[in-house]
Amino acid sequence: MKKMCLVSGLCVMLCVWTTPVWSKAELLPVDTFDEMKKIVEDLGEDSIKHTLIVMDDDDTLTMMKCHDPKSPEHCQYLGGPAWYAWQSSLVPPLMNKNGLAPSKAEKKIAKQYRVADTQEKLLNISTLLLAMNDMPLTEKAIPDILGGLTKKGAKVLVLTARGVSNVSATERQFSLLRSFPAEEGSFLSSIERHALVDKKSGIASMAGPIIPSSCQASRSIAYQQGVMYVSGQNKGHMLKCFLERTNSRHIKNIVFIDDTLANAEDVFNSFEQSKTYNVKSLHYTLLFEHKLALTKESKNQSVNKYQKKAHKRWTTIKKVLVNQQILPATE
Repeated sequence: MKKMCLVSGLCVMLCVWTTPVWSKAELLPVDTFDEMKKIVEDLGEDSIKHTLIVMDDDDTLTMMKCHDPKSPEHCQYLGGPAWYAWQSSLVPPLMNKNGLAPSKAEKKIAKQYRVADTQEKLLNISTLLLAMNDMPLTEKAIPDILGGLTKKGAKVLVLTARGVSNVSATERQFSLLRSFPAEEGSFLSSIERHALVDKKSGIASMAGPIIPSSCQASRSIAYQQGVMYVSGQNKGHMLKCFLERTNSRHIKNIVFIDDTLANAEDVFNSFEQSKTYNVKSLHYTLLFEHKLALTKESKNQSVNKYQKKAHKRWTTIKKVLVNQQILPATE
């Protein structure tokens, strides 16, 4: 009888040891980076050193200059994500909000306000505008928050939808921002210092750009100085690919933050069944109302005043470039 009990007990222990432990994935909204900080800290002091903080760039880490996000009159939308989304909706082939072919009036409005007639040309203009702008942080506290978490051992990654043509502009913009902590140089150097390194290169960069089939990529991606440029592709797929190619064996927790809900959902869906990582996919909502001001429909007009203002800004810039340059990059 005792022997049977011992055998049974051993079987139970073996079952406990060999049964895979499923990690958790959660999709959560947050208004600020301070809320993100609390989520990381709630993992526990010992777990922070096994945590990767993954951050979107545009309208999450940085944004087009806006003196007060709650007062859109003083914001520059031109070149930002909300502006790009609006312009994308104006590029042929057009569909109205009901998914139907647009009316003649809707076609006329689209033609009047779009800056490009193809997605490729729109991307080129967006790249030009990004290169022409400095972009401040969405929250002044971000360097201090990241500084505190990286001091406890957390690693960081910027996972941006920007393409490889935006590498120089992004690095310049990050180089102008405050580091974490202050004595470490620029924001870019801080990101690089606390990033995961590539298995082959041994640094926080990969040889590229590349289009790896293993990443389910159809467009070029790049990893430079702790920033991964995924060219608008699925961030869940890209993050998985990144983890496979870097020294991520010690990472057990991933905290992802992005202002675009679809990106947060993609990451959640990609890791929902993961046996390796605990994932908190955070939808960053601080600028939700700010972006909505540009994209929402006007009651009395087909184009709202912020869209008109953004279009006027582009028209003015284009006119100056055409008048002052022999071969301006306006398309």
